[in-house]
This record gives sequence, C-alpha cells and structure tokens, in this order.
Amino acid sequence: MPYVYRYENGVFAQSEKPVVREQPLTITVNGVELATFLCTPMKLDYLVIGFLCFEGIISGLDDIRALDVDADNGAVAVELGTALVQPKKRVFTSGCGMGLTFSIGTSHYPPLLSDLSLAPEEVFPLMRQLFDGADMYRASRGIHAAALSDGERILLLAEDVGRHNALDKILGEALTLGIPTQGRILLTTGRISSEMLRKGAHMGTPFLISRTSPTTLSIEAAKRLGVTVIGYVRRNSFNVYTHPERLLHQPSAARVEAEAVAVSGD
Repeated sequence: MPYVYRYENGVFAQSEKPVVREQPLTITVNGVELATFLCTPMKLDYLVIGFLCFEGIISGLDDIRALDVDADNGAVAVELGTALVQPKKRVFTSGCGMGLTFSIGTSHYPPLLSDLSLAPEEVFPLMRQLFDGADMYRASRGIHAAALSDGERILLLAEDVGRHNALDKILGEALTLGIPTQGRILLTTGRISSEMLRKGAHMGTPFLISRTSPTTLSIEAAKRLGVTVIGYVRRNSFNVYTHPERLLHQPSAARVEAEAVAVSGD
C-alpha cells in the first residue's frame, strides 16, 4: 500500500492509502491480437468473456474452447471452436480505462417488454447494497462498481477502473455461473453513457440505475428500448429520465386524506 501525504488543517501527515490498480490487458483470439485496453486486474476471465459476448465475438460459453489468463503479464488467450471474424471498425468510447467497442448502434436490439416495476423507496436500499459490497470503492473512491440485482438483493458485483469493464465482468460472471440477466436490475457508480445503455440492453435489464448522470444518447436509446434510466441516486432522492411508468408510486395515507378533503371542499 503506497504512502501519501495528506494536507489537513494546515498540516501535512504521512499515511498509507489504498490506490486502485490499473494495467493494460491484451486479448488474443485464435492467435490474433483482438484488443488491448486498461482495466483493474481482477476477474479477468469474466471481463474477457463479457467483452467478447457484448461485441458479438461469441454468443455464449459454448463458443469458447479454451481460455488462458496470464494476470502477471496482462494477457488473455482465447481459443474459439470456430474461426474468428475480425471486426471491421473500432470505436473508442467515452468510458474511463480507455473504453473500446466494435459497434455503437442499438437499432438491432428490440424494445424490452418487461413488467418489472419498483416502488421509489426500493431504489435506495439497492444502491446501499452496491456500496456496501464494493470494498475497493469504499477504500479508495478511485474505482467503479456495478451490480446485478433481482430487486431485493445483489446477485453479482464487480469493480474496475472502467465502468464499462465492470459491466463486462458482470455479464461474464453471469454466463459462467448460469445466472440469467434478463428482467434484472443493473446498478452502477458511473455515468450512463450510450455504451453503458447498450450493454444493459444486451443483458435485457429494464432498469439501469446510477449515482450519477446519463448522457443524451443514452436517454434517446433508452426511450426506444424501453429501459428505465434512473440517475443521481442520493439518500432520499433520484432523477427518472425515461419510462417512469415502471416506478409504482403509492401516496401516503395523509396525502390521500388531504387530497380528498381538498376535493370535497371541507
């Protein structure tokens, strides 16, 4: 753990402070270098599986014949059961950790037809569970966390210097453990960019909830895809940007009584 010099109240003091690990990761598929990006070297197998699935290189675990992780050298070698179809275009996303994708479109995703709903007050404990389980985030604040929830509890949680990498890890672990993502809730500490929205649509999650904001492109896509985007979740407030009809709002008894009195004119 590195030493830092902290300045507070006019005094410098030396102390130990956790710092987020960051390193390049090179993915090789069938002997061909596919991509190199920056990440936090944890759950690298899940990260690569999720990334390959998001990018359409694989459709599931059955497409992978072998996967070898060399964490010390930041390399993962993947052998597929079929020939690799090289992507024709690379797009560097707005994500931290040098985000990389081979497609930015969402037109091929159908609208999510889900009857999943939440009461507004159910949003806050879900975010608290995310923060409670994100050990590195609490220690350093220099990392992103993401989680998959069934609406009551956290099913999977991942942390990475890149918010998009954290979602890759979530999908990779879900595929590995056989946990369905459709009809679930995605939680993140990071900005909801169009790339993050696309990953949520890929996983079939009708809710994408963050402690910070979405972008204009993500809002436009969420409207079409039927994704409820919630941002700026705080202790007792949040913003709903798309499809608010999924939030079941039950007014308090006192408010109902007051409205009834106002209508009656008493």
